[in-house]
Amino acid sequence: MFAEITGAFVLKNLPESQVELVGEVPYSAVEPYREKALKHIAEHMALPGFRPGKVPADMALKKAGELAVLEEAVELFVKDFYIELIEAHKVEAVGRPDIRVTKLAAGNPVGLTVRATVYPEVALPKNWKQLHEKVALEPALPASEEEVTKTLEDLRQSRKTGDTAPELSDEFAKSVGAFESLEHLKTQIHKGIGEEKTRKARDARRGKLIEALLEKSTLSVPRIFIESELEKIMSQMREDVKRFGMEFEEYLKKTNKTEEGVRNEFREQARKRAQLQLLLNKIAQEEKIEADETAVSTEIKHAMEHFPEANPELVKIHIETVLKNELALKLLEGEVK
Repeated sequence: MFAEITGAFVLKNLPESQVELVGEVPYSAVEPYREKALKHIAEHMALPGFRPGKVPADMALKKAGELAVLEEAVELFVKDFYIELIEAHKVEAVGRPDIRVTKLAAGNPVGLTVRATVYPEVALPKNWKQLHEKVALEPALPASEEEVTKTLEDLRQSRKTGDTAPELSDEFAKSVGAFESLEHLKTQIHKGIGEEKTRKARDARRGKLIEALLEKSTLSVPRIFIESELEKIMSQMREDVKRFGMEFEEYLKKTNKTEEGVRNEFREQARKRAQLQLLLNKIAQEEKIEADETAVSTEIKHAMEHFPEANPELVKIHIETVLKNELALKLLEGEVK
């Protein structure tokens, strides 16, 4: 539809994974959008003596002016033109573009400058598959008698009636859950503490491997990816604060902080999260990692039961990403080949 126009735009690569497309659009390409633009302006104009949406086009034009109508027409045109423009120039754009009108006059070509962030070139560090050989899994010590005793005492105190705590006995163990005796309860506590220590050791090793991967990567993360991760962090923080019965603004006041200050505190964390996601995406792409369809379907079902208002397609994308990330991390850990 716009093949001749898109070809006239010049593509320039900019720093931070951005590109710029500069060119002119013939007035004849924008003119067909003028009537729709004027109608849109009229529908949203308030004039004495006319009901909302009933302002005549000629009066709307007189009130708004030709330039305003032309600006609206260009905006409508760009919505159709932008997709074809980036496809024609093979630009893998992400996020919203920055589109600026540099020249605008009725009957004359319209000057446009389009800036867009593109998906960055991601190169995995050399020998990344061997990183796990240099980061050992620290052995997790078994649960000590003191730890088991403390857990039992905490459990006993949690069952207090007034100032009286129950005696540790087989009956107490049975009242806590499906335990045959006090010894059975102790055995399960011992096992649970040991499993928790093992999990923490594995998490610690994974953290060290992630840091090693990030340190060896020279990937420059586009600002849009960092801001996206920062929004997720801030959203989670707001939810956490609300869960404790406090509004976020109240939290800021009590801690003598500003929202911008908090955002700056988490910006580096957001950058690392964005960098890691880009690297995990690359691992999944190169190793042809796909999320198990059965697992995806099961997780979608559970998610929609808890969040029925959520967009199913977005939920699916999120779940697939989480599952693929886990597989990529297991590959980084050397657990799968």
